[in-house]
Amino acid sequence: MMLPSTSCKLIFLVGVIMLWTGPAAAAEKNYQALSLEDCLAVAREQNPVLGASREKVQELVADYQAARSKFFPRLVLLSYYDRQPPNRFSSGGVNVQELFKREGFTGVTGKQIIFDGLKTYYNTQAAKTGTQSQKQEVQRTADEVAFTVTQAFYQLIEAKENLKVAQEALQQRQEFGKLTEAFYKAGKVTNLDYVRAKSQVSEAEQAVVEAQNAVRLAKEILVRTIGLKEQVQVDIKGKLPQEFIAAGDMNALWQEVLKTNPEIKKLDLDIAQSQTLIKAARGSYFPEVSLQAGSDVRHRDLGGTKPEWIGGVFMEYPFFEGGLTKAQVAKASSQTQQLLEKKRDRLNGIKVDLTSAWKDQENARQGVATTKQTVATNEEAYASAQTLYRYGKAIGLDVLQGQVDLTGSRFQLIRYAVAYEIGKARIKQIIGSNQSEPYQPSMSGGQKP
Repeated sequence: MMLPSTSCKLIFLVGVIMLWTGPAAAAEKNYQALSLEDCLAVAREQNPVLGASREKVQELVADYQAARSKFFPRLVLLSYYDRQPPNRFSSGGVNVQELFKREGFTGVTGKQIIFDGLKTYYNTQAAKTGTQSQKQEVQRTADEVAFTVTQAFYQLIEAKENLKVAQEALQQRQEFGKLTEAFYKAGKVTNLDYVRAKSQVSEAEQAVVEAQNAVRLAKEILVRTIGLKEQVQVDIKGKLPQEFIAAGDMNALWQEVLKTNPEIKKLDLDIAQSQTLIKAARGSYFPEVSLQAGSDVRHRDLGGTKPEWIGGVFMEYPFFEGGLTKAQVAKASSQTQQLLEKKRDRLNGIKVDLTSAWKDQENARQGVATTKQTVATNEEAYASAQTLYRYGKAIGLDVLQGQVDLTGSRFQLIRYAVAYEIGKARIKQIIGSNQSEPYQPSMSGGQKP
């Protein structure tokens, strides 16, 4: 059966639109149901601080290549053309022979350093160590980004859970407000109880608005922490933790930190680099021995064109520089001492940070256990107050106070649960993930020294 031409044209048009929009729609990523692992994966790709730290490795690789370039000969191409007065050496006599007045020169000279007090070797080793140090900085930045993303993720969960509690509290107060209004019309309660119930409803509505704004702010913080563009809408899927495990022994955690913390590893590499730079600075106390050669063609209007060459072993020994080398050695030694003191200070600071994170996690773990019991107690108290109020055995203030206590304990339980996860993530950050970044810049260009 043949389709009408109009139908064929419509099917063809729909097919073209699908082919045109299909790849674009597939390229767009959905950020509306991100898990914590999804957020961390996106942050590893999009976070600008982490990206800049990775790019710094490439800069230091270039420094390494520049430092070891002195292991290779330096070739220079020189060419010039000039004009000079032919009587430039004339003494005023009548029989003075004229000299050339035009000269052209083209030549290649080369210099290969044979010995320079090992300055080039130590500078190359220092640059290589600096690259390894920056890789540890990349790992430290990655761990820090992972912590901030985890913190923002659970703060968004907290804001969402708080919104649920606020909405439930509003519903409870609205129901109690209707009940109080009915009792007031029946003459069972006073006007004060009725007005107080209405006031509590207004406060609950304000709490819901604040909770909604907190959710918006938490989403914005998560977007900025991950590093996504401003127009991207983000939402998450996740829930509060259900298991709360002890943080572990502090001494064991500290020993693990000493082994795997990337900041400590970076400081060790910085100290090793600084010590190598001291040796490089001391190399200026020794003479520089080099092999130099040159070959050129020189053309003059008198004398014609002649090839020339020169070669030899040269030694340069600056026996007086006004104390330059001594000052450079002193500077490098001072930088090493500064790094040693910085490491000692950071070890103290990291130990304090670890203790603080351990305390936060343990306090939150204990707080969850205590608050769960408080929530159960307040639920029973609120239900009892409602029942007694319906039978005239309690006043409205008892019900409202029970509802306030219940809502507060629920907020507190959420806060402790989120604090537990944040403290746990902070300990993980301080210890270090002990995983190398996938970004490994190549250092294989040229021959190794």
